[in-house]
Amino acid sequence: MSQFVGAAPLSIEVSSFRAPFDATDADLIIHTSDDAKFAVHKIFLTVASPLLKRFLSSGSSSPCPPFEGLVLKRDGDHAIIKLEEDAQTTERVLQYCYPFSNPAVLEMMRKFGMKGLMDRVKGLLVQQAFLDDQPLRVFAIAYRYGLEDEARIAAKYTVRQPFFTPYVEELEHIPASVYHRLLQYHRKCSVATCSLTADFSWFPGFASRWVWFQCDDCVHHPLSWPLSDGKIYEVNAWFIEFMERARNVLRERPCGKVVADPFLVAECLEAASGCLTCRPAAFLDLSVFVGEHFAVEIDRAIDTVELDITFS
Repeated sequence: MSQFVGAAPLSIEVSSFRAPFDATDADLIIHTSDDAKFAVHKIFLTVASPLLKRFLSSGSSSPCPPFEGLVLKRDGDHAIIKLEEDAQTTERVLQYCYPFSNPAVLEMMRKFGMKGLMDRVKGLLVQQAFLDDQPLRVFAIAYRYGLEDEARIAAKYTVRQPFFTPYVEELEHIPASVYHRLLQYHRKCSVATCSLTADFSWFPGFASRWVWFQCDDCVHHPLSWPLSDGKIYEVNAWFIEFMERARNVLRERPCGKVVADPFLVAECLEAASGCLTCRPAAFLDLSVFVGEHFAVEIDRAIDTVELDITFS
């Protein structure tokens, strides 16, 4: 009698980590009911499961439905959860959460032109949460499999992190020359964005109405700056100090988001608060400047920088 043969059972080596769920930089350890262990990244699970995200965020050792069977512990930088499910079930689910975890699967998709499946994987790879939290990992995976659009998207997110980010294992699968060019891209973005802090010709036409150009009661910076209207203006020293602080953070993380940091803005506003003329207008003017103009111009400058990488 013929017998239907389903998917081959997954081989699990009990009590040890099994590739690809053996990441040395994992922040979550999963223990199954048959004592298998999986070292994974929380970000990939929490994107797939908002319920699991809520559970892990709560830190509760006495979970409510539907997590009564889960046990959550902490061990240094790792969260550890004990599941009621076995290793085979757990691994199958994890492979859906890590759609790019098995190189052979992606190679087969590409080899046989499985465009629909590859498009699904691409969409999963560049989910906003992954790009925000793991842009270097996403870039390395995308480059490895020739996903040019996704790699270029991820490259733009890598500049939102410090120049030298923590090592990720996916770098082992791309050439050193590619990583070097990615660092060059980061540096070019830094140069392009930092230039905005010393040249005010990109300011909007009405910029002269902002309080740091209007106030005569504050100490002015020794230099004067030309604006887009062709005139040269004196500028309050506290605003130039803000731009200098912005330049320092843009050197490390060239993106619009960093200049909106409340701590960066607060230092500037504290200095402005000492002036009776600047105090009532500084917050609104600076909020408009940063949110509607400075951050936008930074991101526009980044868009002009080329990622000098060839994709096969």
